[in-house]
Amino acid sequence: MEKPSLFKRFTSIGERNLLNELTVYPDLAVSVADVLIKMMEGERGALEVLNETVKMKEKEGDNYSKKFNALITRGAINPSLIDNLLFLINRLDDVIDRSYYLSREIKRMNFDYMPTNGNISLVIGPLYQKFVHMLTSGKDAMNCVKGMLSETGMDKIRDYRKKIEIIEEAVDDLKDSVLDETYRRADEMNYIVFNHVTSMVHKIDDMVDDCEDAADLILSIYESLTR
Repeated sequence: MEKPSLFKRFTSIGERNLLNELTVYPDLAVSVADVLIKMMEGERGALEVLNETVKMKEKEGDNYSKKFNALITRGAINPSLIDNLLFLINRLDDVIDRSYYLSREIKRMNFDYMPTNGNISLVIGPLYQKFVHMLTSGKDAMNCVKGMLSETGMDKIRDYRKKIEIIEEAVDDLKDSVLDETYRRADEMNYIVFNHVTSMVHKIDDMVDDCEDAADLILSIYESLTR
């Protein structure tokens, strides 16, 4: 039977609040994903501004990481939780770091390269549509991570974890579909375009994998507190 309150085993106010405070990461990641989708669906003229927006959000994520790392290593945190909490922060921040990589790739391809290679858009356009589907699913995974960080009931936490697993499998299937199509159409691409597509699809898939890793760490932390 589930215990009445998950947080009764926490040893300080800081520990009680810390996981809830980490919801800033999935909120930030969802907002960054929205910007990436705009970059792939919007006008070329907005790409530089949107890329700068992602850059600023990536710096914001780094600042959160410095703050939380200091709280964990210098605060009154149960020593048995420290490693997992630090790993969790790294995984959450990785999602945003990968988003900045994606924004730079989108900007370089569509702003710096494509104007003199316009026919490439006919190849990339359909693949970008699949990237948008992958990012939309990634947003769902990020929202599930947020749910895990703010929940107190183990049943609901495990439900969120299961949803993330299902999302990750669906995104993995989309990744394979993109790679299959890319190899089938490789003769229509030069090396720059081929590398752009394959690096993008792997990076988006990695973002969702980071969400799954974060979910595993959150579940492990919660389970250690209810033993």
